[in-house]
Amino acid sequence: MSTSGQHSPTSVRPSRVHLLMVFLAMIVAVLLYLDRICLSTAAGNIQRDLNIDNLQWDRVLSAFFLTYALAQVPAGWLGDRFGARWILAIYVLLWSASTGLMGLATGWISLVVLRLACGLFEAGAYPVASSILRRWVPVSHRGLASSMVAVGGRAGGAIAPILTAQLMLWWTFGANEWPTGPDRIASDTSWRPVMMFYGLLGIVVAAVFVYFFRDWPSQHPRVNEEERKWIESTPHVANINREAQTVSASKVESTFWIDLISHKGLWLNSFVQFASNFGWAFLVTLMPKFLKDVHGASLQSQGYLQSLPLFAGIFGLLVGGKLTDMAMRRWGSRWGRAFTLVLSRTIVGLSFVACLFVRDPLSAALCMAFVGFSTDIGNPACWAYSQDVGGRYSGTVLGWMNMWGNLGAFASPLVLGFLSRLYLDSPATGWQAAFLFCAFVQVIAAICAFFVDSTKKLDA
Repeated sequence: MSTSGQHSPTSVRPSRVHLLMVFLAMIVAVLLYLDRICLSTAAGNIQRDLNIDNLQWDRVLSAFFLTYALAQVPAGWLGDRFGARWILAIYVLLWSASTGLMGLATGWISLVVLRLACGLFEAGAYPVASSILRRWVPVSHRGLASSMVAVGGRAGGAIAPILTAQLMLWWTFGANEWPTGPDRIASDTSWRPVMMFYGLLGIVVAAVFVYFFRDWPSQHPRVNEEERKWIESTPHVANINREAQTVSASKVESTFWIDLISHKGLWLNSFVQFASNFGWAFLVTLMPKFLKDVHGASLQSQGYLQSLPLFAGIFGLLVGGKLTDMAMRRWGSRWGRAFTLVLSRTIVGLSFVACLFVRDPLSAALCMAFVGFSTDIGNPACWAYSQDVGGRYSGTVLGWMNMWGNLGAFASPLVLGFLSRLYLDSPATGWQAAFLFCAFVQVIAAICAFFVDSTKKLDA
């Protein structure tokens, strides 16, 4: 996001405070996925410690995505209405407190309640972060800025399994020499201090965010006039980015909601997002359990193997953004978005089918890496679709689609967990049934994506 070329050689160089603002949003995204995914890595220890059966555990994992989905639009409204500085800091503080309190949970009900709270408060992260980019980055640079924030989330997700497993082992064995092989198992209570540590870490992040962040460039003492003019180089930003201006939510006409719920393309794309998260959620919920049940993977190897798909997603985001832009320039907006979405769903479906034929945990993790990579290939096209179709309502449209996507994530551990338990005498067969069903959902989504048309505007 260089500001070069915006000033003459003799003028004062623009300050670069906007980079710090984007970096702060990226750090919040890292914490967001760190707290979201850590629980699944500790699944076995938590279930033994709290005497939670598999059905109850599936409900614990699903609970997060229910409130996360339903709170998307209200969270975006709060960010627009009151600004990101205090709203996002409060969200970080509350979801971190919920994560830390999980270390004190006494049973599966208290764990479900705290996961519902985590979902409710984490829902504020991305909608509020989008307002940061709108206020601090001109339109011509928002694609790169959005990618940086999204990569922060995927990086946090990739770090979470490794860090959680290592912290649990460290809490069990401390500075002593760690045993190897089957004896290298963390104690059943080792997950509790790890959750508390993540909670304290979030409190620090919230404090740092409040200290350094400002809602508007004009409010930040380190922003010079040249940077402010560069940020306001887009007329729309110039009109809204004023120190004395109060933020108010745009009034959405009643006819907009009628148009939204009757827009066929939006429903098709919403199902694509439902299917996308239905498959992706397996990576952050049930994948460690699958690796243990079918392949006998240890806690430490589960952490490393679960990280592979999430690291792959980082590259998927970068490739997908470039791919949808190239396809749009070559074939136009209609096929530029649809082609990328179809390709994404097709590769995900094939990757789940490939899992039927692997016989070792590393091969299974590599198949899941293709799931993570190809899922994120489609995400930039989805975000671009919301802007193509939504117009001045693009934020609401994205929130609508994200809601359906996370309802897919809510259904994922319930459905896939149920299917995996159909064959109690053969866990591998149960997981094969789960993967076949997931592949079938992706095929339906690929068909729907074929008919997604981003030229059909919602806000004509």
